[in-house]
Amino acid sequence: MGRKRERELLAHILDRPRSGVARVVEVVGEPGIGKSRLLGEMRAVANRQGRLVLAGHASELERHNPFGVFLDAICDHVASLDPPDLAGLGTDLVRELAMVFPGISVPTDSAETTHDRLVLGVERYRLHLAIRALLEHLASPSGLVLTLDDLHWGDDASFELLGYLLRHPPRAPVVLVVAYRSRQRPARLAAVLTQATPGGVVRRIELGPFNLDEVAEFLGPDVDQARCQVLHQASGGNPFYLEALARAPEEWLPLAARGQPLSNGPSTALSPKSVLSLDGVPPIVRATLQAELAILPERVRLIAHASAVAGDPFGPELAAAVAGLSRQVADGALDELVARDLVQPAGPGCFSYRHPMVRAAAYENAGAGWRVQAHARAWYALEERGASMVQRAPHVEHATLPGNDKAIAVLIAAAEAVAGWAPADAAHWLSVALRLLPDKVEGDLRRLELLTDMARFLGISGQLWEARDVLHEVLRLLPRTAADRRVRAVSFCAVLENLLGRHAEARALLLAELRGLPRMANGAATALQLGLAEASLRHGDVAGSRTWAGTAYILASCHNDHPARATAASFAAYADYLAADIPAALEHCDHAALLVDGLTDGELAQRLDSVVWLGWAEHDLERYDAAGRHFDRGLALARATGQNYLLTMLLVSRGSVLMWQGLLTQAEGCFADAEEAALLVRSRWLQAFALAMRCRVAALTGELELALRLGEEACRLAGPPNDWLSLWTAKLLAHAHLMADNPEGCSSILDITGSSPELPMVDPARRPAWYEFLTTAALALDRVAEGEQWAARAEAAATGLVALPGRRAFARLARARVLSASGDPAHASTTAREAATEFTKSGNPLDAGRAWLVAGTATAAAGERPRALDELEQARALSARCGANGLQERAIRELRRLGRRVPRGVTGQRNPRDAVGPAALTSREREVAELLAIGMTNRQIAAKLYLSPRTIDHHVGHIIAKLGATSRAGVASALVTGDVGNLPDVFPSCSQAH
Repeated sequence: MGRKRERELLAHILDRPRSGVARVVEVVGEPGIGKSRLLGEMRAVANRQGRLVLAGHASELERHNPFGVFLDAICDHVASLDPPDLAGLGTDLVRELAMVFPGISVPTDSAETTHDRLVLGVERYRLHLAIRALLEHLASPSGLVLTLDDLHWGDDASFELLGYLLRHPPRAPVVLVVAYRSRQRPARLAAVLTQATPGGVVRRIELGPFNLDEVAEFLGPDVDQARCQVLHQASGGNPFYLEALARAPEEWLPLAARGQPLSNGPSTALSPKSVLSLDGVPPIVRATLQAELAILPERVRLIAHASAVAGDPFGPELAAAVAGLSRQVADGALDELVARDLVQPAGPGCFSYRHPMVRAAAYENAGAGWRVQAHARAWYALEERGASMVQRAPHVEHATLPGNDKAIAVLIAAAEAVAGWAPADAAHWLSVALRLLPDKVEGDLRRLELLTDMARFLGISGQLWEARDVLHEVLRLLPRTAADRRVRAVSFCAVLENLLGRHAEARALLLAELRGLPRMANGAATALQLGLAEASLRHGDVAGSRTWAGTAYILASCHNDHPARATAASFAAYADYLAADIPAALEHCDHAALLVDGLTDGELAQRLDSVVWLGWAEHDLERYDAAGRHFDRGLALARATGQNYLLTMLLVSRGSVLMWQGLLTQAEGCFADAEEAALLVRSRWLQAFALAMRCRVAALTGELELALRLGEEACRLAGPPNDWLSLWTAKLLAHAHLMADNPEGCSSILDITGSSPELPMVDPARRPAWYEFLTTAALALDRVAEGEQWAARAEAAATGLVALPGRRAFARLARARVLSASGDPAHASTTAREAATEFTKSGNPLDAGRAWLVAGTATAAAGERPRALDELEQARALSARCGANGLQERAIRELRRLGRRVPRGVTGQRNPRDAVGPAALTSREREVAELLAIGMTNRQIAAKLYLSPRTIDHHVGHIIAKLGATSRAGVASALVTGDVGNLPDVFPSCSQAH
């Protein structure tokens, strides 16, 4: 009743053509306003249309059940499927899903067990991808309607998953409806609901109160107008309050009617510690609910209380055990609760209260002392039935059993069970276990171990400040003699400080610990010195980093600590590079690579940061293949050992290598995954890093609106340009403006750098590239004199970089731009060709294409049309091969200006004249094509290769175009019949394996 407009909107959403794009609907309103009823109506309509309908609702007592609302919706349906029904998802995705859904069996063709993965930890965004794939699978062929109710009581893991689904909506006819109380919406839910992307249509339905006519219709013709008016005023038009007050004694209503409408004024949100409370419910409604329970016979009231404790939904057997009644007596009492419409059947063998507020009233009315014992009986009953530790933990929490070792063990086991994919819940269970420990005593190792684990789980879940505070408590309790324990805690605390962007604080913390270290603690000293080498680099103290790395190397060598020695050598190589001591950097890089490659996986996993710093050194020294190999090994080990805090940096680093090699599609996949990993850690610093790289790729591929949006968000997260990250994000946003032909967007970066043209926050070897960009920006604004100054600085910065042809090439390109703008096209053409040659030598096809574009344009201006056409064609071909659609379009414009006919629609594709057939495939494309040929789906290939589905989609499109196939099915025959010779050697680095 009274929801005509809302029902029409939901019907419109369901009736829309099933275009394969997910739709999301928010249904919000105060408690009792009719959200659940509206969702029920939508499910009924969807059922009649033949769609698969799944419904889940969160519950207040079970709010630390990971993925609880999704499990409630999906678990039973998935468990009913035969294994072949899920085979289309692929073994890897099914293995990920088996960690969450107990009804899915783990494939037996792998030695790795689900327990192993949970103990080690998993990439949560990979699990999110698997659940998204499952939803797409379930939506075929008739469509899926998934409703999630009472989401204000959802758990952190569910909120993370919901955020992922909003950012990456299922590409299937899925309708996702979420309902929650707007005034009780947790901050985490509010955050994820703002992250919906244009890929999904999000509609919001805010339910309001009934008007007087709707109240009269609701109450029926037997209720006179005067009573309708009183009930309308007393209830404020809230349907649940109205229903409750309609049962209230007559004498209560005039008193209620004299006050303000009960739904006006802010509702008090439930406090984090409240359980099944009626906070915020008007007193008269609370009294009515309690009166409804008070008139029950004692036996029936007892089972009502027990059912509220047992869960929602609850089983009769558990409710009987909680009440301490026989099953026969409990069933009789339950029948009476059903007859009085307090509880309702909720599926085979289970029941649920008719509304969460009725359950809250039954729980609250039971009495605090009785509830403690009831939760203890529920725990024991679940233990007898072999229930999981996660199912037992909520009852242990509320049984309040301080000092009970068995209860503490249950909570610790529950934390271990969910740590891999719901670390926030794991941290919660450990916090409860800590409250149950006996009073603090000095040197309490058990407490220290729990605190350390809790800090780790808080950090992994993105609660960085909370994790830092817990580690400070650990350090306060740990004696100085426990050097190894203290160093591990300090090192992790420094990691957290760096994730928070507090690099100076990380450095000070490590230095203070080193000064207080006891003598002979050599292993601990080495670890702290390595931490200081890293912290000094992040703080901009290159000389200090070189000193600490050298000291750590000597100490590690004395004690045959091979992982520490390899890490120190890696730091030294990168610090030498930052100091512009390129010969020393190359020498240390060779040595570090030898040491790192000589470590076993077990040894390397102890110091995985060595791969990060060695890979960065190799990347910046233009050794892209070696850097890619080391980053790939680091990613594999980070995933295998659960070192998820390194994932964002490794993914960004791997993507950067791919970008410099001109593999933009693969690079974008890495950066997108890096953003997901950063979101889960909740590090603004890492998120800004990943978004800035996505901005760079989007600008190059011609997705200019996306590039500007990503760049603006990166700058917002990085803050004002007062450190290297914020300055760098500002530069990439300016680059996006430049690609969008909006040079005014570069004014701010020119003003910022103009006030400090030495670029002290940019490492010396990177300055030629920065100066080349600033030259381009100044010339785009017709500031030729300023462009000349930036080009001169680029040439000065390139002095001494003989071993880095790519860095020198930026200086040449900057000079070529100035020569062209100054009216000397002949010299500009020659200089740009030299730049293109050096970019090619360094393995950088992307910037080689830019240089050829400048060369061709200048050559044309010098009147050499045939040569200009060749150079512009070279620029177009390289840009096309890299997927740099924006650069390719510019080259095409210049070609057409010279009279060369270029077919429409070639932008973003390889030119058929360049290479066709299997020989045109890159190594990664061939790998994808071979998996396509054996019948794997895009989702299966994405899971197997650890790439995003979007990346695989791009690959498949390129493969079909290159092979001349008309569909995916034609790929296999094209591979067999085509020429399978070597890849073209036009630009070798373009064909390097990812």
